[in-house]
Amino acid sequence: MTVNQCIHYALTRPATFSALVGCQSAEQVREAVSYLSASDAEKDYTPFLGELKKDFRGQCVYCNHCLPCPAEIDIAAVNRYLDIAKLDEQAIPPSIRAHYNKLIYSGADCTECGNCEQRCPFGVAVRVNMNRAAAVFGR
Repeated sequence: MTVNQCIHYALTRPATFSALVGCQSAEQVREAVSYLSASDAEKDYTPFLGELKKDFRGQCVYCNHCLPCPAEIDIAAVNRYLDIAKLDEQAIPPSIRAHYNKLIYSGADCTECGNCEQRCPFGVAVRVNMNRAAAVFGR
């Protein structure tokens, strides 16, 4: 992975708001700072993940290749909150419920068109996840 891909991957993980990049030289600092002006293509880590595709089969990596959703669902966000909730469905952190409830469109809004699943490079059962999120979070 490139530095830009690594930084972008770190920043797109659930509940991550910042990343501390370790640098040992001025050149490494310049390389890390280049993230701020990097194009989306330069930040895209999915080609690297594609090499590990079979390891991630069926697992959402929040890459947003499933978008656009005709129902305007932020599919990656729904999957992210669902993944956290699945760790202990009996004790879902209130902050995760609050974040899910702030979504304009939730899993319950899924029309099950399947467009997202056709675009997903990891074969995620998005429609199943939307239904499960609606059941877990009550909307």
